[in-house]
Amino acid sequence: MPVQSQTNEIITLKSSIYAGGAAAVLGSGLAAAHATLKGRSALVWGGVAGGQCFVLGTTFWLARSVVRSNLVQGRGQMFTDSSREDLISSGIGGSFAGLAGGALRGPRNMLPGAIVLGLIGLGGQAAYTGLAAIIESPRERRSILQVLSDSSWWPLKSISDEDYEHELMEKVIAIEAEIAIIDEKMLGLKQQSVGTAEKT
Repeated sequence: MPVQSQTNEIITLKSSIYAGGAAAVLGSGLAAAHATLKGRSALVWGGVAGGQCFVLGTTFWLARSVVRSNLVQGRGQMFTDSSREDLISSGIGGSFAGLAGGALRGPRNMLPGAIVLGLIGLGGQAAYTGLAAIIESPRERRSILQVLSDSSWWPLKSISDEDYEHELMEKVIAIEAEIAIIDEKMLGLKQQSVGTAEKT
């Protein structure tokens, strides 16, 4: 087995244990708080819930990491979009975590646990991917005056440079037309004054 492969497996195993530890701390803390509110032994409930959350978190992260690394290696043949890889690996990781969690509670709970946690893994990854896309999408920075001028109730409107140039050209054409009309009237008045001067 190559050294690089062993290093990747150790990193995957360490990250899975860290994820399981984080889930255990969170799960035992919540279970202990719940047990205290119910008047039960916080130590027992926290310990049991911490153990279950450790198994769930470690199994989920390990299965997700292994499936994702295999999908990435086969990307040329299977996938070109990493969000699909994340979605599939999270769903499969959730199913494996559901199997492990169901095995702790009895064999009859394995299949429902796999289905439910698989769907939770899919839904959670889809929500995360959607939120990340919204957050990372490029947004145009606009000043408060631009926002106000684009609203329907604001009396002033902002226009682009092209629209402004078009409006100016229309005004120039209108002014040139008025000048031409005034020139025609002045020419008519000159001809009229020349005609009256000849009569006198």
